[in-house]
Amino acid sequence: MRARKLLAYAAIYVLWGGSFLAIREIVAVVPPFFAAGFRFTLAGLILLIWSRLTGPISLGPRQLYGASILGLIMFTCLYAGLFWAEIRIASGVAAVISAMIPVWIFVGEVFLLRTQRATALSLTGIALGFLGVALLALRSSPGAAPAHTSTLAVLVTVAGTICWSAGTLLSRRLTLPRPQKANAGWQMFSGGFLLLILSAAAGEFRRLPSAAILLSPRVLVSMTYLVVAASIVAYTAYVWIIAHDSPTRVSSYAYVNPVFALILGAVLAGERLAPLQLAGAALVLAGVLATLMGKPVPAPKAQSAEPVQATSTAR
Repeated sequence: MRARKLLAYAAIYVLWGGSFLAIREIVAVVPPFFAAGFRFTLAGLILLIWSRLTGPISLGPRQLYGASILGLIMFTCLYAGLFWAEIRIASGVAAVISAMIPVWIFVGEVFLLRTQRATALSLTGIALGFLGVALLALRSSPGAAPAHTSTLAVLVTVAGTICWSAGTLLSRRLTLPRPQKANAGWQMFSGGFLLLILSAAAGEFRRLPSAAILLSPRVLVSMTYLVVAASIVAYTAYVWIIAHDSPTRVSSYAYVNPVFALILGAVLAGERLAPLQLAGAALVLAGVLATLMGKPVPAPKAQSAEPVQATSTAR
């Protein structure tokens, strides 16, 4: 059991953390909406087939409707923004901003749903996270690598994380498919299909690179990583670990993933953040850690509800 837990944590720490650099590698040569749509349509289809082959699934009209709504809010909105933004910001910066998702969820629980109470530590964490994102949104001086950070791209990424968080909260009121593999699979598939429609509407099909580029090792390896490693293997590991360890401990991925992503971006892609960006990243990570540590322990019902959508966090 101990070895299996270590492998599961390694999967969600490393595979999700590495997905941001894989996205950046793909969008360097493939239009962003098409890349995101292809990833999730394929990953969702694989999960649906896997779920059907391993047992009965429940996919009634209300369940499909609920999962489709979440596919739009969580996958289409978040990943359209994330893939588009990673053309303009470092992968490590995108990972740090995405780490704010648990903070946004907690803000919604405290101030909108009134299902949680704020503590001094959690409020401090929220404030640190906001300040860190504000610093990340500032343009760095010319000469940094990347030469500058697009403020618009940072704000689009933030908006995407808010959409994901809103979908997580909304999921508690919806009837969703069972088992969880089918639920996540339909969300990915429907969200990916809508991303492909968005890609067509944006004229990306006319701007697709040649077959030689689409089938190049750079694209194939990155897309395989995103579909298999980040969307399926890490997802499966998360589903298992959330049932065998405390949610608080499992949520540590929220501040471990960005650190790993920053290291990968620096070592493999030569990404160098300006001092102000590094300060912002440190504040965001400190804010996420403080928010999670200061969050009161939820009632058993809330514990079981939240991981249902968290397991769809296919980075």
